[in-house]
Amino acid sequence: MSAAAESFTAWVYRLPKWRGWLQLSPARPYMHTEEDYNTQYRLSAPDPREGEGLCALLKTNQIDTAGPALEIGCGTGYLTYGVSLHYPGPDFLVTDPSPAFLRLTQNQLETQGATTTRRHYAVLNADDIGDLPEGMFSVISLRSTLHHILDVPGFIAACGRILRPGGALMMGAEPCESGYLLMAAVAQSIPATLKAAGIEMRPHWTERLEDFTNTVKFCCLRDLKKTYAEDKHFFSPHQLAELGGANGLQLKFYPTSSFRDFAPPFVQSFHSFSNFFLIYLQVCMNFDAEFMEQIRTHLKEQLRFIDECHRSHPGPEITGVFILKKTAPGTTV
Repeated sequence: MSAAAESFTAWVYRLPKWRGWLQLSPARPYMHTEEDYNTQYRLSAPDPREGEGLCALLKTNQIDTAGPALEIGCGTGYLTYGVSLHYPGPDFLVTDPSPAFLRLTQNQLETQGATTTRRHYAVLNADDIGDLPEGMFSVISLRSTLHHILDVPGFIAACGRILRPGGALMMGAEPCESGYLLMAAVAQSIPATLKAAGIEMRPHWTERLEDFTNTVKFCCLRDLKKTYAEDKHFFSPHQLAELGGANGLQLKFYPTSSFRDFAPPFVQSFHSFSNFFLIYLQVCMNFDAEFMEQIRTHLKEQLRFIDECHRSHPGPEITGVFILKKTAPGTTV
């Protein structure tokens, strides 16, 4: 057993326990019912490709995997399952602030058979990772988690401290500011477009539309107190590159990609702006079927124009994979 593995084992051994889990933070439930999460977002049974793709990126980017991996915000285990199957390092610490999410993920994984790592589970709020030991982890993985974290600069700085040299912060499915702003701008044209077609906006349509555009504005603004909001931020590659660079982390950005794109059968998950836009309104913002049909019909030309601008390359950048690799001592970023 390596010195790093021994250090991790000793650290885990002395941590307090709560209901069989390691206790790194006070428990904090998700804003919505955890058991309904997969249904709302149309997630099915465990699929290893998300985590398998992440582990393939570790190899492609020559990330050190000799030490343990840490997942922040496991949710229902969408990323966790594949990482536990394919991570080549010795240990995998799976965390979430919500005991319900942690229980759902643990129950799911314990029925899936053997894995390549020793799994550990902990209640952890991402804002508390600064309390973790310096240079402990080879990999910190997140999927659709960073935008929930209140103090993003503090979180990135803490990641830079607890990562081993050559390790990396791996983040997928994070919202890009420019793409969401474009979606909201298109959405704001819906009432006028429908009115021109002789269709009156219904009150609940207006309510859902305003909820979407107000959410985008809230996440774009950086001068608001966001302590009690669930979704807090949108990001830009430039912003994350600057935050990473200030903490010894070098950014590699894969626009309009997800982790699973890098696992067999290597199918691009992002098809087009219009596809993402329409699915997002229906699944994430709960626009009803009749409203969605009116949008598909009467915004067809606007959406076609944006898709045509990206006919030879995927875009605009609505989401992507962000890899912040910790440079070894003496390396120039």
